[in-house]
Amino acid sequence: MDISVWDIEACEDELTSCYSPSEVRKLCQILSATPSELFSITIDEPAVSAEELVALICDECRKRGIILEQFEDTVGWRLSQCTAPPDRLLQDITLDGLQWLCRELGIHWHRVIKAL
Repeated sequence: MDISVWDIEACEDELTSCYSPSEVRKLCQILSATPSELFSITIDEPAVSAEELVALICDECRKRGIILEQFEDTVGWRLSQCTAPPDRLLQDITLDGLQWLCRELGIHWHRVIKAL
């Protein structure tokens, strides 16, 4: 893992703009914390796994009557390259990208963080 505490402390948005949910999970393991604790997550909604997130993406494309590549344009992130297997999505997308994706899906991104 290549997360530098200095980078995170020095740049306000470094963690969300440069690191993936999987990298955050690894950082939290080192810190003996959970990702939910790191982000002070207190929502009561159920967690959303990587598999569920990919299913939500497919459902959203069907509802909108678009293909995945068109949904990618809306989200601003290449999803087709990182949805198989689903866990790859959490490796390849940044936290900012996850937030944009979840906004388009109509769910709170903290629900994905809860599942880490």
